[in-house]
Amino acid sequence: MCCTLLRTSSTGLMDLSPSTPQRSCSQTPLLKRTPSRATLSISQSSKKKRRFSIQTFDFEATELGAPPASEVAVEETDADRFLAVRGSTMLPLNTTPRTNRIAKSFGLVDDRVLNCGETSATPAQTKVRSILRRCASELLDTPRTMSAISAKSNLAVRKQFVMALDGPGISLNLFASPMAWSHSNCIGVAFKLNVYFQNLDTRVIVRLCGVPVTDGVVHSVDWGGIANQHILALGTTCGVVQAWDSLAQKQVVDWSDDDSPVGGIHWNGDLLAVGRKDGRVSLFDIRASKQVQQVEGHRRHVIGAKWSPDGRYLATGDQSGSVHVWDIRAKDHVTVNDRKVLMKHEGPVKAISWAPWQGGLLATGGLFPDGKIQLWNIHKPNASLTIPTDTNVTALHWSPHCKEILSTHGLSWEPWHVMRRSEPPAKQAPRTSFSNSMTVHAYPSCDKIVSVHAHSAPIGHACIGPDGCSIFTVSPVEETIKMFKVWSAPVDKGKDDGGMSYKCAIR
Repeated sequence: MCCTLLRTSSTGLMDLSPSTPQRSCSQTPLLKRTPSRATLSISQSSKKKRRFSIQTFDFEATELGAPPASEVAVEETDADRFLAVRGSTMLPLNTTPRTNRIAKSFGLVDDRVLNCGETSATPAQTKVRSILRRCASELLDTPRTMSAISAKSNLAVRKQFVMALDGPGISLNLFASPMAWSHSNCIGVAFKLNVYFQNLDTRVIVRLCGVPVTDGVVHSVDWGGIANQHILALGTTCGVVQAWDSLAQKQVVDWSDDDSPVGGIHWNGDLLAVGRKDGRVSLFDIRASKQVQQVEGHRRHVIGAKWSPDGRYLATGDQSGSVHVWDIRAKDHVTVNDRKVLMKHEGPVKAISWAPWQGGLLATGGLFPDGKIQLWNIHKPNASLTIPTDTNVTALHWSPHCKEILSTHGLSWEPWHVMRRSEPPAKQAPRTSFSNSMTVHAYPSCDKIVSVHAHSAPIGHACIGPDGCSIFTVSPVEETIKMFKVWSAPVDKGKDDGGMSYKCAIR
């Protein structure tokens, strides 16, 4: 290889006069080269190749000092290598010019996406694009409609009561169930020694019966089912149990051979379940004059009793907080994996309710010091949902039309009341969102939908109407009974087409 002869003048600059012998030599810019695929395929080593640069000389180029004949343009950018910088002429392959034009007109797509080097739009353009983007979103977005059945469309809209009645003399006992609502739209209320009922269609009030002082105070009442919707049962604090016909206004049967005070009572067809103070659950048949069966398992006063909608299971709660589920056909506890189905609260359990649209789903609520709502399935007792309220849960009712549950409450308390095991007096009880309220929860999220302070005093009891939409609440201290519209019934589609949908069935 030849070298170029150079002569340096006194000024320190290179002298390139014609008299000086010289040879032309030009140097091309430095370029980075990477191994070709062929080279990589031939190499059998898995080691990473080291990158290196190679200088090339062109001896046929122009004179030294002239600009290079050719130069490979290497694009340099200060953009972050993890951020894509879009070119000015880059077009997406999955769109057409018409699609881009429409999208840009609505402000949905522009050239500023992930392009940090471009100048920002003017305030006027940004405002117009924001308006167009919002309008396009409103056109494409489907609004979420509110269910007309839910309590959010009924009780949350109208929180006032529909009807209010006076209730002097209602039992102040928190374990009592002094009111019931029949399938014939009649309410029965116990006032000390007497029982009255009112037909809500005619608004006629009738005194049904009374008990002597020796039989104690009427503690609980309950109407029969659809087959016996005019039969009302009552139980007293001295163990008297009777059944009365509201149409004939006469006594049907008297079961007074047990002196153990009555707790919760509930009908299942012709069978009546009665909780006792000694922990027994007595079963009476309206066609028999004696007790037909009893189940034992509780150790304290059974203050809550509810039959499942199919009539197969009976759930009972006692004063110690234990909840038992019985299979009446087997005459024993319901078992899962050879274990009895039991639920435990930290306080007495009177509020019990079965979900009418899911078999085995049970809700139970505890009084002081528990104050919790437990939602659990008897077939999966270990998987339960808990709603803490720190308030007395006095009644629970599932909606038959939607997956919501209503709870009524009394006094609230602070954590230090639980530690001392002393329930605060009414005047010293704290005021919370659950105090003296009627609250609706969603299932299975357990979110609170609406809460209404129905009374100025604790709610002792509540019952649901035959339509599954209205609730009556009882406040013994306030001596009032109020009715609220909580849900709405779904529209019967069979009435809209006149039953034509059944005419298309295959014969």
